[in-house]
Amino acid sequence: MTVLSRLEPSIYFERLCPENAAFMARTDLEQTRMLGYTAFNLDAVTSVLMGLLGKRSSVRHRSGVTDEALGVMDRAGLAFEEDVRVYETGRQAERHADKLIEEGKKLFWIYPLAEGRFPQSAHLVPPDLWRWLNAKQHLDQLVAGENMSNREIFTIDQLFASGFKKPVYLKAGGDLATGWGYAVRYCHDRASWLEAVQWFGSLDGVETVIVEDVIAVRSCWCAAIVVEQNKTSFAGAAEQVFTSPGQQSGSIIDPQNLLPAAGVQLAIDVGEAARDKGFIGMAGLDIGLATDGRFIVFDPNFRFNASSSQVLFHDSAVHRSGLSASHSFHVTTPLQLSDLVQRLHGPIDDGWFVPTRLIDGKLLPAAKGKSVCTGFVLGENRHDAIARCDRLTAIVKAR
Repeated sequence: MTVLSRLEPSIYFERLCPENAAFMARTDLEQTRMLGYTAFNLDAVTSVLMGLLGKRSSVRHRSGVTDEALGVMDRAGLAFEEDVRVYETGRQAERHADKLIEEGKKLFWIYPLAEGRFPQSAHLVPPDLWRWLNAKQHLDQLVAGENMSNREIFTIDQLFASGFKKPVYLKAGGDLATGWGYAVRYCHDRASWLEAVQWFGSLDGVETVIVEDVIAVRSCWCAAIVVEQNKTSFAGAAEQVFTSPGQQSGSIIDPQNLLPAAGVQLAIDVGEAARDKGFIGMAGLDIGLATDGRFIVFDPNFRFNASSSQVLFHDSAVHRSGLSASHSFHVTTPLQLSDLVQRLHGPIDDGWFVPTRLIDGKLLPAAKGKSVCTGFVLGENRHDAIARCDRLTAIVKAR
């Protein structure tokens, strides 16, 4: 077996979260109903951020921290040193969280935990503040007008009455957790507009909808920032890959198309505005470079993002492999985890694949026996990274 050097995050975990922070991401379907979450996602989300939290405490589902999964992480150069509390059921996860609170820990999460289950003081970021910062209708209080798309906010009844006038994006208002593009609809004609309006009108808890003008962009990135008590730092950015307007399918980091300095400064400025309100932790801002040269903030994501691990490990993986670009990778397969792991060994040992999450489907009933692998593929350039991503998909899906 090839012995790979350790991967070092571009910003160390000491700055990602305070010493008394504990990662507890197991929430419920009520809190995540505007994400399209299923029972599988509730437990799968606890397997993210592997190798990034140092010796911090965490609550993770057993399917993502098996000896086999951790062995693959170690093989790839990710250090796992957490004080991990392993659970099987949601109730067990909450009891672990109760114990961590008793130990003086502050909980942090991807999406809000069950409403009222834990005291406000038990969270690193108060849930009310988190909801306010992530509510899209408040974006104009964090971002200057010239860095936003023109938009209006309507009630559902007003939206029905307004009628389709031009291509727009419809986005859920309110403070429910959103993400994955689930609560975003691109309306290019009357039929798509009417379908979207009817869909938003059918949703429980959505009383307002944001109508946002379409802006042509050259590229769009998720800009990662780390907000500390006394400053905001830029951590890197991943270019977003879309299969259709508003629907992201992955992320790529291409040295030939990095977020320009003005976009970096914009991300830091937004982070500073959030810091002034009391936010602390990692965040990602969707920032596009419009064809007219403006940088536009499309969405606030004051949480860890799907591209966070790729962004933080990219530089170290590039230095180790000699390859310059990376592309996100995700696959769900009926293979047993042991079979999947065997197929990953070659790309890992050759330095062009970094796994950041492995889930053993046998240990997670909602996975229905399917194994999951998430990570990123490296290539000589963006085209090579995409080709290798396709190659790895073929490797793990071959019969």
